[in-house]
Amino acid sequence: MNQLSKIDYQRYVERKHSKKQINKVILNDLTAEQSMIDLIASTADALTQWLHGDYYHSKNMRLKQLQDRNMETVVTEILCQTSILEEPVEFTSIVGQCAGVLKMSDKYEGIVTTAEIMAVMSEHDLFDIDKLDSDEGAVLYLINNIELSEQVMKHIYETKYLPPMIVQPNTVTSNFDSDLLTEKSSMILGKGTYHNEDICLDSINLFNSVPLCLNERILTRLSETPKKPDMSADTKRQWLTFVSESYRTYRDLIQTGNKFYERHKVDKRGRTYAQGYHVSTQGNHFRKAIVEFADKEVIEG
Repeated sequence: MNQLSKIDYQRYVERKHSKKQINKVILNDLTAEQSMIDLIASTADALTQWLHGDYYHSKNMRLKQLQDRNMETVVTEILCQTSILEEPVEFTSIVGQCAGVLKMSDKYEGIVTTAEIMAVMSEHDLFDIDKLDSDEGAVLYLINNIELSEQVMKHIYETKYLPPMIVQPNTVTSNFDSDLLTEKSSMILGKGTYHNEDICLDSINLFNSVPLCLNERILTRLSETPKKPDMSADTKRQWLTFVSESYRTYRDLIQTGNKFYERHKVDKRGRTYAQGYHVSTQGNHFRKAIVEFADKEVIEG
């Protein structure tokens, strides 16, 4: 595969794995039936009425920020997060994931308003919000009521994590930049951690510029073993799925020339982390062993 073909392929992979593209696939499935289209519309109407209600002063001021927002868009963007859930999740956790949908200037107000919006949505049976017993007592959980098609769920699983790049990442020159070919993102890990102060971009670019490859000899002779052999049936199923997805990624990387690059970001304390999931220089012992420098050198002395 020549360099031009690699660039085209890399762009294809990035678009396929982009959150925007995945949400588009989910939305197409959600709106395949008229009944769901009608339910989304009625939920949006209920949110619009709620939005224009009269409440205490601080809430009125908070909701005023959303009066120009399309509530149908808000509903569908939240559903793209909740409709993929296969198990109950803590309400506070999913609210935190959905809060960015509102794009409110104050983080706390965004979280509170998202929780209120999702409470209204639950009245239309898109999902339930119930108290379930846990080790910490009764905790609010969100329970998804929508079942996406098997084909869509398979697509989500296969595109959840972006594989290493097969071309060298772009040089980053700011804290919010594009090491990928198609989109920008924060170079600082974690929600609510972004800032414009100095971070060590030189080290990120240096790490990103190192070409790597997979050790095919290890991959064909040894198999990865779980850390805990006596795992539960559910954990074992998840483990086997993870290993299967990993080998699919190994195969794709080898077929495109077995030369790739890991992307890196820093946390709020300046520590550097590789962004690989199925392939990572910071994985377990097996995953570290299968990654090597692509450019070999003879060590003398």
